[in-house]
Amino acid sequence: MNPYATIRGTDIFFKFIEISSDDSAGKKDLIRQIKEEKLHGFVTKGLLTSSEVHDVNTALNSLPERLLMPTPSGSIFPDPFATMSDEGEMLDKYYDKLYHLHELKKEQPAIKLILDKLDAHIKSCAEGFEVSVPVNKVKKKMVSPGTFRFFKPGYGGLHVHCGNLFQQQSLFYYSLLEEDVNMDGQLSYFIVLQKPEGGGELTIYDMLWNDVKDKDHPEENNYVLDKNGNKIYLDQLRQFTVNPEPGDILIFSGGPIWHRVEDIKGSHPRVTLGGFLNFSKDGKGLYYWS
Repeated sequence: MNPYATIRGTDIFFKFIEISSDDSAGKKDLIRQIKEEKLHGFVTKGLLTSSEVHDVNTALNSLPERLLMPTPSGSIFPDPFATMSDEGEMLDKYYDKLYHLHELKKEQPAIKLILDKLDAHIKSCAEGFEVSVPVNKVKKKMVSPGTFRFFKPGYGGLHVHCGNLFQQQSLFYYSLLEEDVNMDGQLSYFIVLQKPEGGGELTIYDMLWNDVKDKDHPEENNYVLDKNGNKIYLDQLRQFTVNPEPGDILIFSGGPIWHRVEDIKGSHPRVTLGGFLNFSKDGKGLYYWS
């Protein structure tokens, strides 16, 4: 019997657990366990209080539309690392948007609080690692620690993917990082700030990057391709869902595990703060970004 409220399915074939944000002793080596493949993901309950969640959402509602980057699923702020290209103009645009995040932190205490809590939480779960945000070696500036993501109803959620697929698509970005970040098996994280009336859950598939490494096109959401180019239909795979509550954070092995966010139903969006984590090649550092 599955004892966890946010992890749902008749067959939980990867190891996902829930912990309390107050459980300091129980969470200190969870990221190491993911690195060692003893654990695949964990939901930390109540990282933010309901009042703090409300304050963050109020602050986000003050964002002018011009600062939001449209995406196939809705919008995002600030622009994600994937927008960086080998054109200097794109690097400048990226840091122009990131500047607005820094300004928002100064103007809105709730935004500073959530980013501070994110940093403290990652450090509390990564005992023995030096945790930091990567630096862009061209601009000599840190990249964004996370992005606020607004998934709108009826836009199709977030199509099936895994982090290792994104790495292949963003080789230039990774070449810009000053630190020696490992390219393989990155982790994903997100803090839920607003749940939709329906949908928006994270579906985890019984499918790993070593076996499945391609899609016909980014928006394909019914099947993926195996090593030989054969179609694997998602509705024929074992799957379970993870559906954290507002204020909860999920960290999981999103690099090798294929997953997707289900379509949003109802009248209001799913809102999260999300990003990625990965280790340095020497195994001593842990970096997080978006």
